[in-house]
Amino acid sequence: MNYPLFFATLLPISLMPGINMTYAMSIGMSLGYVRALPMMSGQLASLAFVAICCMLGVGAILAHYGFAFKVLNVIAGLYLLYLGAMLFFSKGQLSITKVSRLPSKKQMFLNGAMVCVSNPKAWIFLSALLPTFLDASDPFSLPRMLSITVTLVFIEFCSLSVYALGGAILKKFLQTHLRLLGIFTAVIICGIGVLMMFR
Repeated sequence: MNYPLFFATLLPISLMPGINMTYAMSIGMSLGYVRALPMMSGQLASLAFVAICCMLGVGAILAHYGFAFKVLNVIAGLYLLYLGAMLFFSKGQLSITKVSRLPSKKQMFLNGAMVCVSNPKAWIFLSALLPTFLDASDPFSLPRMLSITVTLVFIEFCSLSVYALGGAILKKFLQTHLRLLGIFTAVIICGIGVLMMFR
């Protein structure tokens, strides 16, 4: 596989602001980088799943059924609106000092996984791109598929870290205004939800 071409293709696209990156930034802002890691792990696990499915042809099948993507968008959008509303009405309870009120690592992992796996842009993009890096003589070569998946997850981890760290740094500037931070984060998450439902 041509790794330089793979990196050159995926890295700038991965760094573009999207649902995964915006969610990572908002979690980094509200909880900090370290506490965002379980959420990022969920996103990366889902991304690996999506990549493998796309390489096996699921993405190509789903691309012909626009209704399935619309349903997926609405479900994911409603879920994000729920998360944003819960954060908005928490009234600043997600304070750094109140660790017991923070979401569990399992819940963070599931939230990240849900956001990533329900992103139709990832399905369409990966189903179009990843097959071009497969071996034409043996498209279902397990070593090649694993190599592509591991490289993709590494690139995505670097991009998520940039956004989550950026959110964590921004939080330090807003630390004296926790309620404002909570409202801002809730609005971001709800905005993502609305975009997923109506785009």
